[in-house]
This record gives sequence, C-alpha cells and structure tokens, in this order.
Amino acid sequence: MKSRREYFNSRKLLMILACICYAISVFLFLICIFASGGFATIAVILSLFLLGGLMCSIYAHRSGEYLFCPKCGSKNIVKAGIFGIPVSITDECPDCKNKINIDKSINQD
Repeated sequence: MKSRREYFNSRKLLMILACICYAISVFLFLICIFASGGFATIAVILSLFLLGGLMCSIYAHRSGEYLFCPKCGSKNIVKAGIFGIPVSITDECPDCKNKINIDKSINQD
C-alpha cells in the first residue's frame, strides 16, 4: 500500500490534470460554436478531453478516501486550495492533536 504522502501527491496531480482537461474542453466548445466547419473532429476531441477529466476526477476522489487521521477519522489533515485542489498535508491532526506518520504505509496504522 502507498503512504498518505503518496496518496496526497497523486490526488493533487490528478485534480490538476482534471482541471486542465476541463479547461481545454471549454476552449474546444467555444471553438466548436464559432467555427464554420470541422464540427465532428472538434466534437470527438472535446469528448476525449471530457472523458479524461472525468476519469481523473474519479481517481482523485478515490485516492482522497485514504487521507484521514487514523485515530479520530478526521479529514482535516489536508488543506484544500482553489477548486478543491489539495495544497498541504499536516503530520499532526488538528482535531485530536495526534502525531501522524504520513510516510508510513496506510495498512500499517
């Protein structure tokens, strides 16, 4: 199993990739509206970027399930920034003040 730090880093990367895919999809949608031809090609590429963003979002949500305090179950050890992208992870639970080893494997808690 991975450690909490690895889950944090993979979630952060996946959420950034999802935001990039969604931004490209919006851009392609605007091009599709204002372009005079080539709708099928733009629509296929748009659907691929939307699918990629959706898959990244699903996997990011799944990796976020392991980011909690093993003692009290609090999910406040991760600070979120804009669009919910995780910014930092703490090694001390803000609720129960328990010291968490975030580099240790999840199944060893």
